Amino acid sequence: MDISHPTILLMAYPCCGKGKIDSEAFNNLVQSGNIQQILLDSSFSNMNSSSLLTKILNDGQNENEQLVSLAEEQNHQEFSANDDIAKQVEFIITNSTRISLARISQYLGKSKEEILLIMQRLEKANKIIRIKDIREMACPDCEQVRIFQIFHCPACKGSNFKQEKLIDHYSCSNISPANSYVDDICPKCRKKIRILGCDYRLMDNYYVCNDCLEKFPQLSSDFLCLGCNSRFEIEKAKWETSPAYGRYNPN
Repeated sequence: MDISHPTILLMAYPCCGKGKIDSEAFNNLVQSGNIQQILLDSSFSNMNSSSLLTKILNDGQNENEQLVSLAEEQNHQEFSANDDIAKQVEFIITNSTRISLARISQYLGKSKEEILLIMQRLEKANKIIRIKDIREMACPDCEQVRIFQIFHCPACKGSNFKQEKLIDHYSCSNISPANSYVDDICPKCRKKIRILGCDYRLMDNYYVCNDCLEKFPQLSSDFLCLGCNSRFEIEKAKWETSPAYGRYNPN
């Protein structure tokens, strides 16, 4: 027999004649196409060749069945994971008027390519729709688009402010919240304000800082990255354009 490329190579130490290999059983094993190399030592010498080959074949079959079962379980877990991600993507989009591919990718911690495939499947199933691209601000450090805008006092940079309607009393130059003019009496000079535009003016939508007491018509702001906690001004921001999707509305 040519064993230059054997399917099974049996090596046994002869013991009481039981180490010999039955040629018919060996040929059947060769013809089975089960590619293995099996090394046997004297610990199996108490088994005859027929019992030994039967054990080898049975063990191999059981092992193959276990490998197939393991592969099927792994595939099932992968499919289940993909289904879960698809459900999350669908939930996010259907609960938004529009949202970008970049944002969903970062929400779920998945690559854009992986999320895009899911979006395309949901679009074909008429569960979501493709809309115009979105251009979003991105962190200059980590390029996350999950950005939070922070408003603050332009003087002390604090966020402890309130919105007020102010009164500017011309005669004494007092500027204070309208509710400080009790019974139309100026809290500074104690004179009564009478004619709007002549004695005083109203300053709507002003802000007063509770920390430094500064008054200002406009808030200052900068931006906080929710990914790396970096804080930056708009001039330093990066910008990213990505496909946007929204919920499907047949009506």
